Amino acid sequence: MRPNIIMIISDALRPRDMSLYQTCLREVDKNIKHIAQESWVFENNFTASNASDPSVTSLFSGKIPQNNGFVHQHPYEKKEEISKLKKNVFWLPLYLQRKGYHTISSTPAHLWFKKGFEDFSGRDDSRGIKRILNLSFMKKILLALPKNIYGLGKKMTKIRASPTFHSAKEIIKLSISKIKKLDKSRPFFMFMHLTDTHYPYASVKKTKVGGKNSVNKILEKIRESSQKEYIRKRFYDLSAQSLEEIKITRDNSIKYVDEQIGIFTSFLKKKKLWKNTIFIILSDHGDNFGEHETYFCRGGLYETSIHTPLIIRIPRTDPGRINALTQNIDIAATLLEILGDSTQKIDGKSLLPTVKGQEIRKKIFISDGFCNSRFATRTKTKKIIESKEGKCYICGAFHNTSQKEEYNLKSDPEELKNINKENAK
Repeated sequence: MRPNIIMIISDALRPRDMSLYQTCLREVDKNIKHIAQESWVFENNFTASNASDPSVTSLFSGKIPQNNGFVHQHPYEKKEEISKLKKNVFWLPLYLQRKGYHTISSTPAHLWFKKGFEDFSGRDDSRGIKRILNLSFMKKILLALPKNIYGLGKKMTKIRASPTFHSAKEIIKLSISKIKKLDKSRPFFMFMHLTDTHYPYASVKKTKVGGKNSVNKILEKIRESSQKEYIRKRFYDLSAQSLEEIKITRDNSIKYVDEQIGIFTSFLKKKKLWKNTIFIILSDHGDNFGEHETYFCRGGLYETSIHTPLIIRIPRTDPGRINALTQNIDIAATLLEILGDSTQKIDGKSLLPTVKGQEIRKKIFISDGFCNSRFATRTKTKKIIESKEGKCYICGAFHNTSQKEEYNLKSDPEELKNINKENAK
């Protein structure tokens, strides 16, 4: 019987914040580590974009943004991007639906992400102030508001400008209820996008602690006035006074999601579904917490924004850690090979050869969804970032004033020294 497929995105989750990747001393991912013991853990996995919408579009299309046509995060996409996107032939949920799978999104589906899901959780953003706030031009205005006006607006309306938040607990509970009702004669594909690990970490209580990186000290180092306002708003959202305080809240959010994933896998095992289920945990992008003078935003194409966890459990395969260079576009290609289909024209490459120690590519390509034109090429040891206009749409930061950046990732993993000769004085 064809395997069930469950795919879970934990938004903005970084490998460096997980003990699984041996870069974090605090264990906030106990259940994920347990799953990893019978899975493939990909050490060098990267997103195709640092922004959620282009990243998930690449995940489902199996193509990098430059090739599927959708490069910029909503609401900053250009008109031609949508028209190009419609021309894509392959779309993973639709493909699986046509192959006889139940296709279920336990997460509220929006934009074109509904395509191919016969069962998805909707949300009502079509009435009153929610409808107005959901318009693209209104989102741009809200993101640009000064902190004082932004704060007053939130107090008066009590409404989020972003999509309605659903906690991991709610989504896992909904997923379990949906699985219980399924026709057991058909396999299922279930998708969840958990946003608890994305700022402002809405599912966990805020921890009040001191810290040397206070909001005022951070603002003293920031040159751009628009970026200063952005940082003020992010601290306001959490009522936080220091970066250390925010990091603890972030870690607690990871622990919370990990606990919910543990509850879900226990259910699958109890119902004897685990044995025949491909279970995938990944992230859509990373985040910055002061690296490269960027805070609570994914812009820049540095490792903090694009290096993402990937754990894949495939029935009847031996577990292990994979060092090959991989990308989120490879997930669709892997599923296609498992299902015996090699006819689809996509950019992704099957991950199955990497288990045998093979390299499937020498380099990857990543696009910045938060500025007009910034792209990166990365090998295992080197990265080149090329920018035409480098200001971030969201946080207002200029990540680098040079048009070209080059980093030796072996000797400079934090990308602190731009070695591009064109910048030499």
